Amino acid sequence: MTYLKVNVDAPIQLISAGEFVNEVPWKHMSRSIENFELILGVQETVYIREEREDFEVGEGDILLLYPGRTHKGYRESLPGVKFYWFHFDVPTTLNVLSNEEMKQEASALDGRLQRHGVMRDIYLPQCVQADNGDRIHIIVNQILHVANSHYLTYHSANYLFTSLLIEISELALSRLLSNPVSSQGNVSFNKIIEWTRIHAEEPLTVTDLARKFNYNKDYISRLFKQNTGMRPLEFIHSIRINKAKELISRTDMSIKQVAEEAGYTDEKYFMRLFKNTVHMTPSQYRNAYHKTFMNNV
Repeated sequence: MTYLKVNVDAPIQLISAGEFVNEVPWKHMSRSIENFELILGVQETVYIREEREDFEVGEGDILLLYPGRTHKGYRESLPGVKFYWFHFDVPTTLNVLSNEEMKQEASALDGRLQRHGVMRDIYLPQCVQADNGDRIHIIVNQILHVANSHYLTYHSANYLFTSLLIEISELALSRLLSNPVSSQGNVSFNKIIEWTRIHAEEPLTVTDLARKFNYNKDYISRLFKQNTGMRPLEFIHSIRINKAKELISRTDMSIKQVAEEAGYTDEKYFMRLFKNTVHMTPSQYRNAYHKTFMNNV
């Protein structure tokens, strides 16, 4: 595993972006390009070899391909394969860290963050699984729309793309950095948050949460308020609405289907809640970022 270290005082230059879809068996062509390519798997699996190393890019997987290296498919993908791709350049000489060098960097970062809390660089792993896929998919659809809408402002897509790279860097760093200041109470609450996130699409109540973790309702409500700024049901709704935004932006599901997948049996209630939260209807949200470039070769 390697990591690309990049300064983001200025936005990263996005060259092109699109959505690849193929309905027949497909294998990546053999080629070498002069810029980086970022691939985000959406459906089925892409099998890519970079020089002598093989990678499988499935749903939620992110792969960074380096310039000047030979890339080719080493196995056919199944019909229905789909992924997003982004070609970009970095403004400086490449700074590539080995896994061991990244661990040492992370250790040094830990100390600096505790003293200053500021970072000017991002760290992009060659491959990572995106467990915060909801946010990433929303940003991706915004990038594809802006990149293919010919905005007059030159850096419009670059700023959005840099935000995506920052999300990926934060994801990777969160798995490397320790957190010595966390109290046992925070560790326990993190378990509550994770359980709530996983089960948010189910008909949860505050009573359910209190019973699951052996707390009374008032105490668990205070925990949520202190740690998230939201009451338990507000937090659950935020998880559901983010899930709905992701489904609306990357699928052709009907609004009724989206509501059900997000955990709402009442479509009209879902639509009211979505509008109150996002300040536009689900249909307006879908139409806001609908432009993209699609290819199958």
